[in-house]
Amino acid sequence: MRRFLVSISVLMLAITLWGCQSGNEASTEVSDETNSEGASGEINIAWIGKTLNNPWWISVADFAKREAANLGVNLEISLPQEEVDLENQVATVEQAIQKGSDAIVISATSSDGIIPAIEKAREAGIKIVNFDTRISDPSMYDAYVGADDVEGAYKAGKYIAEQLGGKGQVGLITGLLAQSTGVDRKEGFLKAMAEYPDIEVVAEASADWRSDLAADVTTNMLTANPEIDAIFASNDQMAVGMVNAAQNAGKAEDLILVGYDGILDAVNLVLDGSLDAFVALPNIDEGVMGPRIATALVLNENYKFERELIYPTTLVTSELVEGLTDQTIYEYAAERFPLIGITDKGY
Repeated sequence: MRRFLVSISVLMLAITLWGCQSGNEASTEVSDETNSEGASGEINIAWIGKTLNNPWWISVADFAKREAANLGVNLEISLPQEEVDLENQVATVEQAIQKGSDAIVISATSSDGIIPAIEKAREAGIKIVNFDTRISDPSMYDAYVGADDVEGAYKAGKYIAEQLGGKGQVGLITGLLAQSTGVDRKEGFLKAMAEYPDIEVVAEASADWRSDLAADVTTNMLTANPEIDAIFASNDQMAVGMVNAAQNAGKAEDLILVGYDGILDAVNLVLDGSLDAFVALPNIDEGVMGPRIATALVLNENYKFERELIYPTTLVTSELVEGLTDQTIYEYAAERFPLIGITDKGY
């Protein structure tokens, strides 16, 4: 495994680690309404994520909840059980309209399918902050916060290509292709592969972001392509299933396996050598900036931010997760987000 040691990458990973550890507090099945003690409650924000069954999403919700408390606004969090549940997300948007919410912070379950509901919200005068998975029509949101998933998956592909010496057979496990994240990660990975004429993508299949489906997909890939050298799973839930299937087939030691997101399970798999690398996403940025921008939009403050805030991703190998401490994590968060009051063990 090629070694990388970049200090900024360590700090970016610290963000991810912290979120995945502290995120358990926010394991809300349907909704969790939060406001700070003594808050006026004048601003009401509906925060709509994609699934309760992924630690990364729970961590983002936790950071959003903490920032809302810091700002003194009401935040109602919604996380459905399944990431494919567009009907649930549409219903949640409609509820926010009925409740007279001032703003909606949303990651789209379907980049196209959510548009009619968002259009109704905009007609009702509700501010829209889109984060992570895009709404496909940019005119439907006031601001966007997220990572460059094409770039992130490109990094994963380049890493695999380098480990293979520029030649070999690879497999790709995609997420939901109705979501921009699924499309962009596929695009970025294949962009990297296209730079290596001696690398062949011999297998591609979707596992809908699910670990159990990814295990089945991996088993099928290994059976149909016994000479395969590497597999990229475009989120870490799927990477966990990929690793389990490779181990069950007795082939894990012979494969380059790479994930995407930065959940704690992936960190542990990298540390024990079962997963070669993953791409870490900026969960604290996505969690904090959604409520912060929504609040500024509602107040019509002269708050300076780009309409689209795009944060970098970080390729993480074993050296980047060794030696991290809580202090490293808290110090970095305090420096990056000074409006958040950080105590010895949290907010």
